Amino acid sequence: MSKFLNPSEVIAQSGLMQGDVVADLGCGSGFYVLPAAQIIGPSGTVIAVDVMQDKLAATVSIANQFGYKNVKIVQADLAKPLLDIPQGSCDMVIIGNILHEISNKDALIKNVYRLLKSQGHVLIVEWKKMAIPFGPAMEKRVDQEKLEVLLMQAGFRKDKDLQTDGYHYAVLFEK
Repeated sequence: MSKFLNPSEVIAQSGLMQGDVVADLGCGSGFYVLPAAQIIGPSGTVIAVDVMQDKLAATVSIANQFGYKNVKIVQADLAKPLLDIPQGSCDMVIIGNILHEISNKDALIKNVYRLLKSQGHVLIVEWKKMAIPFGPAMEKRVDQEKLEVLLMQAGFRKDKDLQTDGYHYAVLFEK
């Protein structure tokens, strides 16, 4: 198997550009926030969204350590309408390894659609549905084909698959 997932390498393939506005939904401790903040530069904004205050505090702390002043935080439950971020304000939404934890995937996808500008992109990284000795339980994993059907039903168009490691898949969809 290949080395483990590198968030910088995944984001580098996404087409993210300087000055973009990105929302990382379920940002955790900032795994994707930092590489996104680096790419978009000081003229862009990363909105780090998580339900857990301690995760958001860790994200802000690490962003400050690296000198990124372009990271904002929003505490929110992703299964509810996300109204703290203006509609159509994001160039990209990142959903990194959280779909398997979300019971109401339709609500999450509706939030993504609402946040994105027209021609905006959603980058989804998730665990492959295969037996490996770590990661979430097999029954919680989200099959890539099922995910793609959900996104297309919500009005998204598939852009491309991205290179990851042997344990994850990453897809880019356009609004």
